[in-house]
Amino acid sequence: MSEKYLLYGAASEIITPFTENGEVDYELLEAEYEFLINNGITGLFVNGLASESLMLDVDQRVEVVRRAVKVSAGRIPVFGNLINNSIDLAIQCMRRYEECGVDGIFITPPLIYKYTGEGLYDYFAGIASATTLPVYIYNAPETGNKVSPEILAKLFLNIPNLRGYKDSTQDIIHQQTLIALIGKERHFELMAGSDAQILSTSLLGGKGIVSLITCVFPKLILDLVDAIERKDYDQAQELQGKVLRVRQALKVGPFMGAYKYVSELIGSPLGKMKAPLKEVSEAEKAKIKDLLTKENMI
Repeated sequence: MSEKYLLYGAASEIITPFTENGEVDYELLEAEYEFLINNGITGLFVNGLASESLMLDVDQRVEVVRRAVKVSAGRIPVFGNLINNSIDLAIQCMRRYEECGVDGIFITPPLIYKYTGEGLYDYFAGIASATTLPVYIYNAPETGNKVSPEILAKLFLNIPNLRGYKDSTQDIIHQQTLIALIGKERHFELMAGSDAQILSTSLLGGKGIVSLITCVFPKLILDLVDAIERKDYDQAQELQGKVLRVRQALKVGPFMGAYKYVSELIGSPLGKMKAPLKEVSEAEKAKIKDLLTKENMI
């Protein structure tokens, strides 16, 4: 599978570590890359929404990509994600990702403003057509612009270097509709975009997961992916249930705060939140610790 698919198995979104004063902690960031690679992760998805990338300026986004390419050194692919509201600004950032040596580009839907289906098509097509690199679409409804299966299928049927799709809609009907519209002949790397849907996406033909939980518990996700690949669906279902419970623990408290707290518990720290985002409270820490202890994760 690794020869045919660039994105497969248990790939990981990256959590950006910050110092107390809000600067990117590049030393911790490089340690995070190494931790993931050493634990069997198959790809690095850099500058996603959970990466707190909206807290980074363009130079910082480029630098975290450059560091990923440097640390990976060709061992696993690095994907630079674009979060912009216009085609020209996205292409400017993409050119700098290209200079860093990324293996592929992700495009997230534009934020906040309501775009028509035609506008979303033009946005993705305009960016994807401006590079020869493999391009992936990240459908993130939290942006306010969920991309329909019809628009996605039109893109995949018209843009040759579109290779795959990270689906965070948590909508199984959406996935089934898209797969039917694209057809079996078109190369299509479908990846779950939520740890909650690894098993269901795989059963529809998905190639794996772009996971957030891997940043703190890579073995849990790797074990689930392995069970699916072995077609041990009893174990896969059991592990998917455990992933759901661990995921709920990691959602306690402010956005991403639990992940950074847990990273300290496992001895692989991911730094601080950047203000005005907040750390978890002492009460929230106790709840997180209790939930994860029950799951034998810490």
